Amino acid sequence: MPETKHLQVQELSRFAQEQDFNQQYRQYFGDVWDEVGVRDISKMTIQDAEQTLKVLADSEASPQFIKSLLAQAAIDGATPQVLEYFLASDIDGDGRTLAQELFQDGTNPLQPDTPKAQVLSPSPTEDLDWEI
Repeated sequence: MPETKHLQVQELSRFAQEQDFNQQYRQYFGDVWDEVGVRDISKMTIQDAEQTLKVLADSEASPQFIKSLLAQAAIDGATPQVLEYFLASDIDGDGRTLAQELFQDGTNPLQPDTPKAQVLSPSPTEDLDWEI
């Protein structure tokens, strides 16, 4: 499992390198960090990460905003342990990690995903006669 977490952090880092955050984005991110009480992202703790997830959930942040916020945290020096904590979290309790929802599923990590209904099709070989 540690290898998976490492790959998820690498994927986040790769995404972060592709970003060009403008000043408005940086202000939005700063608002979140201010609300959590994080002054220096490189010194962020797991408790800070937990509080950040609560703030994001309460603010109903978009998946793109969450992904971008984490990318900015990676750029600004968040430790691998904190990034792994974020990526392994399951804010909505649906059994899918933040990393899976953001990078694989493309779903909202703040809203539980409902399993897709399976469509049952009748078997062509069965011909059932119903009698009442």
